[in-house]
Amino acid sequence: MGKNIALTGATGLLGSHLANYFIKNGDNVYVLVKDENYKSILSNKVFKVYGNINNKSDIEYFVQKSNPDYFIHLAAQTQAYDSLKHPYHTFYNNVVGTLNVLETLREYNECEAIVIASSDKSYGELEGKEYFEDHRLNGVYPYDASKSMTDIISNSYRQTYYMPIVTTRACNIYGIGDYNKQRLIPGIINAYNTNGIFNIRNSGRDIREYIHVDDVVCAYSKIIEHIVKKNEHASFNISSGDRYSTWEILKIIEDNLEAKVNINIVDKDSMEIKRQFMNSNLLKNVTGWYPERSIKKSIGEVVSWYKNTL
Repeated sequence: MGKNIALTGATGLLGSHLANYFIKNGDNVYVLVKDENYKSILSNKVFKVYGNINNKSDIEYFVQKSNPDYFIHLAAQTQAYDSLKHPYHTFYNNVVGTLNVLETLREYNECEAIVIASSDKSYGELEGKEYFEDHRLNGVYPYDASKSMTDIISNSYRQTYYMPIVTTRACNIYGIGDYNKQRLIPGIINAYNTNGIFNIRNSGRDIREYIHVDDVVCAYSKIIEHIVKKNEHASFNISSGDRYSTWEILKIIEDNLEAKVNINIVDKDSMEIKRQFMNSNLLKNVTGWYPERSIKKSIGEVVSWYKNTL
């Protein structure tokens, strides 16, 4: 008999892939859905419960309906650029939403594993060569700071109430099923599809680490297994070692498109972290997880899907 999985943020890239994975695994997947105004590859076999993470009574109803063995909290305002324009919404959604989830699960007190999605941006500016899990949480810009707070609140509930909570700090996730055109890869391909112009922020100098969504799904599965068996670590980095500048990603995509994309170079310095390199040795050593997909080998199928979908 499968487990009961409760999932927020299930209509996003990672959420939809996680939900579909657990469905295929024979589990019962319950998803909290804000509204139906979205595109998603989410399986129609999930159980939908309608509500908003910012409303604690909605979370309480969701937990009552799902009776979860495992709870995965992904729902958040995820766009760093939008957070600069809407800081109040970002902090309220990401901090209060997480608090509603944690407090409801504390009262429920039946979960075997709780995974809360933080971000590589919760660390703030990189100090040293790579982010390790003990790097200080020092997010400055609204999205980054909201994720630092998510981490701190989650660890507070973990240590104070002995809850089986782990936070995940993943690098930039890509893959089939991402309809968010503000993100780099779908944004570039959408510009190609529509003959539009893609804005290259910060002159394309930003360097990021990219990981395929399938590898992140596998990491979450391994993390849940670890929580249930040992629960020795409060946080895990999830990364691939695939590190590219914006210019390099553009070139990889153009090579697969066999065409040039119209771009506009924005030389103004953006309020974003410029360099982010992750170290995920802790996750590898503790769980045996290892990333299997590289962006150069995986981007072809992703580009093909976007060309026919966006």
